[in-house]
Amino acid sequence: MRPADDENGRVTTLGIPEAVLRCATEAAEDLRAVAGIPVDAHEMLTGRAALLGIAPSGRVSAGGATQLFRALDGWCALTLSRDDGRIEVVFTDTKGKFQVTGDLIRDADYIITVESDGSTYDTTVATFRIVRGTPVYTTVFLRPFTGKSKTVPGVIDVRAMEADVSKDALAAYEAGMKALDTGQTEAAITELKRAIKLSPHFLRALNDLGVLYLQLNRLPEATGLFAQAVKRDETFNLARLNLGVVLHRQGKNKEAVQTLATLYEKDHSMKGVALSYADALLGVAQLAKAEQVLRGALNESTNDNAAQVDLHFKLGVILNRQDRFDEAAVELKKAVTINDTAANAHLLLGATLLQLNRLDEAEKSLLRSYEVAGPGAGNAQMFLGQLYLMQQKPALALKAFEQYLKDIPEAVNAAQIKAEIEKLKTATKN
Repeated sequence: MRPADDENGRVTTLGIPEAVLRCATEAAEDLRAVAGIPVDAHEMLTGRAALLGIAPSGRVSAGGATQLFRALDGWCALTLSRDDGRIEVVFTDTKGKFQVTGDLIRDADYIITVESDGSTYDTTVATFRIVRGTPVYTTVFLRPFTGKSKTVPGVIDVRAMEADVSKDALAAYEAGMKALDTGQTEAAITELKRAIKLSPHFLRALNDLGVLYLQLNRLPEATGLFAQAVKRDETFNLARLNLGVVLHRQGKNKEAVQTLATLYEKDHSMKGVALSYADALLGVAQLAKAEQVLRGALNESTNDNAAQVDLHFKLGVILNRQDRFDEAAVELKKAVTINDTAANAHLLLGATLLQLNRLDEAEKSLLRSYEVAGPGAGNAQMFLGQLYLMQQKPALALKAFEQYLKDIPEAVNAAQIKAEIEKLKTATKN
């Protein structure tokens, strides 16, 4: 059974927007198609937070480990890899400052890798050590770019379009951004609206207010602003991409496909466009075209590791929907090879291998998924229970099913699992 979408666009008690829940529900349906057992997407998203009594707060994650910062034209990110091989992703502001907080910090050496932008600086690597409880300030000097700069097709400087934006509008925009950075959402909305009223053609204000509405799950308002920005300047590809994304999240996949197809044909190498276009194509059941788009994106040399993981994972989802489990396993293995901490990829890989009766490999992937995400990957224990039943290991199956219900006590299939547990208890006594 699919969890009910929040049609009013509200967030859950643990701060999960309906749009996010919708995407998670689609992923849960993919798992259901593979394993034949319903998965509660809401519980997958909020299970650990509910058990620990925590919740996300604005731009800070539920565990307090990650804080988001807005850059000029979107989000900037860098990767931190710890000495134990674990990779964390944090986000920077426009000045390059980043912050890591919460329980992910421990005494460890970190490696910062800032990948080259291909025009102004080369890939830069720096190291530093964090000692719990001690503030650490590290300055990273980017290496000068030594290659030949390349102009990326379709990339524009929005500020160059805004030469006639009034000073008052710019001041209102800056005030809105400052309010947003301090968590004053309503004040930010007010200032951004004022900026647009003063200069209706202010593209950055139109796009950024649209993004804010998207984050607040005010999807119709976001749609209107993105559409307005695209109408005012058809070359503003960022707003067109955002428009396609918000249409997809509203379930308007036919419109999303039309919007994103134009952008994809114009510049298929633009970051994020291939994955968003594939999502929209999935929404209208154009699986062959979605597969073609993803495979084409994987051939691009500009993908960073995170993008490659997402592309391989989504391709694995598509192949699973078509019962092409062998091919799906190949793509999902590529995802976890690039990032061994990709818990969702390990989980879907385990379920896929289970479908192929490759039980030893499935067990390894499912155990890794649970090792990385803990109760957040509680469904791994459900699949492990099935696996151990197939291997006629009742004691291990019992342990896995009991852990599953401990992690997700209100699971939609709880009654079914409880009945299986009682059978296993009887079998293990005899």
